[in-house]
Amino acid sequence: MAIILEFFPFPMLYFNMIRDVSLHGRIGHVEFSSLVWGEDTKNMHFYDETPTNIRFFSRGNEFSITPEGARYRGAGGSFCEYMFGVEKPLEDFANKEILNRLIMFGAFTDKGGKLLFTNNTDGEETFDRLFLQGHAVKNYYFFVAGSHIEDIKKKQRHILSRVGKMLKRTDLIGADRDIELLNAFCRKLAEQDSTVFIFKLTHKGNEEFYRKFNELYFKDRTLSNEDEQNLADIAVRNNIDYYQQERMKIDIMYRHPENKFIVDEYRDILLSSIHKDTIQYSELARLRRLKTLRIRNNIPSVLFEALDEVLLKGKKLQDIEEPEYLKEARSILENLFFSDPSLKRHIIKEDITRLIKSKHNAYSNGNMGFEKILLDVGRTCDETAKESNDYSLFEEFSAIVTYFDRYDHVQASMSQAAFTENIEFTEDFLRSLLGNKKEFDSLGKGLFDELFVKSLLNNKYITKYGKKKIKTIYEGIKRISVGDASLRDVASELKKIVIEERLYRHVHTALKEKLRSFYPRFDLKEGKEELRADIENELKAKGITWKVTEAILDRVFLDLKKESFYLNHLLPIIIKNVDTELREDFFKNSGLDRFYIESIEKDYFEENGLDMFLLNLIREDKARYDEHLKQGSYVKTLAKS
Repeated sequence: MAIILEFFPFPMLYFNMIRDVSLHGRIGHVEFSSLVWGEDTKNMHFYDETPTNIRFFSRGNEFSITPEGARYRGAGGSFCEYMFGVEKPLEDFANKEILNRLIMFGAFTDKGGKLLFTNNTDGEETFDRLFLQGHAVKNYYFFVAGSHIEDIKKKQRHILSRVGKMLKRTDLIGADRDIELLNAFCRKLAEQDSTVFIFKLTHKGNEEFYRKFNELYFKDRTLSNEDEQNLADIAVRNNIDYYQQERMKIDIMYRHPENKFIVDEYRDILLSSIHKDTIQYSELARLRRLKTLRIRNNIPSVLFEALDEVLLKGKKLQDIEEPEYLKEARSILENLFFSDPSLKRHIIKEDITRLIKSKHNAYSNGNMGFEKILLDVGRTCDETAKESNDYSLFEEFSAIVTYFDRYDHVQASMSQAAFTENIEFTEDFLRSLLGNKKEFDSLGKGLFDELFVKSLLNNKYITKYGKKKIKTIYEGIKRISVGDASLRDVASELKKIVIEERLYRHVHTALKEKLRSFYPRFDLKEGKEELRADIENELKAKGITWKVTEAILDRVFLDLKKESFYLNHLLPIIIKNVDTELREDFFKNSGLDRFYIESIEKDYFEENGLDMFLLNLIREDKARYDEHLKQGSYVKTLAKS
């Protein structure tokens, strides 16, 4: 156990007097550092060491670090940064300024939520539990010695009143600015005669995994096979279990700026309904739209699922019992991992297929149940392996999880192709899909088509170009597999579609603006040619040299006419009669993209000063609306509008 002692001059009151001492060391996989501040820090003896542990002490306070964990007593507590997705008090969830968890020694909350203090401040924590229940990488302890208050309960309450708010809200913990943290603590405490001890415990294995995943994920929010293997090697080398890996991944994925603001919006909706017995249909509609936006922005679904688990507290978004596909998945996994050894059977191909279909059904229905089952099974496998020192169950489970990872990869790739405009289709992209199609179809004929093609083509939010790309991908990899096309051929076809999609959008934007003055002449050949040339010149000015064909110009013009007809004729009728069937019939027959029409619906409501609640109302399906109408839920809103 190596120990390094450092002294830091504290530039206050006494020139050249040492007020800060920092002590560093390591026991096993845990690195510790202690920061001590006080008037007599230089001359005081505040720690002793044996080959197996180190003990810090001062006037009735003690903190010991052993190879197994930490022991403590006295006036103080522990704190750490909250990880995303962990369960925490509702008040902390609702207050966006609160970043950290704080626990005072000998304190607890009663059934009414009131904080009570006791004289019993002794306690201990194993490292396994500390880094599982607290932060996966770093956790802090502290105690305060020499305060003028003798009664331990009063002392704890006094300390909390002085430094509690700062410790729960400071960003110094997440930024690893420990010296500044100590200074802030001491300023808030404002006790010149007291000595402050802060101890930081860092799990080096978890830290290596956390930093590497952060580095890889923050590049472009995706990981290559090489990246995945690199992380797997770190996890194996440091004996990091599956559950802990997932905690760290979820925390890092949430912190990415492009994920955070959408996830926070989802969280706020859940928080607004947390005290209600059921979630309102308008809120459900917003949640569904955010989930669709999640796909378009390539945000991992697990971030929403983590919030569902923590904030819904078992409250289902839809009032239904657990679906059969989840019951079947639970049965297969529990039979494999938890039954008597004499009854245990190896999982077969048909079971893998059923599990994959269960995962797909859960994904399609926005149900977090499958991932929760998977996480529970993984955690139980880890615990069983540690207790029995037999890792065969975990290895078998890991082999099954490989199929789910493959599913997630293909689902993400196909969804990105369907819903993202500026996507580059490379030969590697197609080669990966071709390999995955063979793997899935080896489990069941047509499984790839069932899982990743039909479900996307039936998605009501997919655009016409999204459908075209999915069909081209699927038909293309089939042609490649039988030798009727090359990877380059299909990639070239997809590139043309992407270019046409972008060109359509540019022409649509330009033509919509110009038709206000050019519309009377559009039916004339000269007027149409003048428009086409004008739009081409505008695009060239933006660095876009694609040719605007007469065919794409006519297609955009026809779509704009449909859009105008909808806004000026159909939408007022739909609003007046809350005619959801007429609205859906228009979507079905017009061929216009739902995302785009919903955006201009929103503009229409804002421009005409209409109640946005009505917009959510007309987007409900007919059966759901009729049910609410029977209950009188919308009568007042309709009357006002």
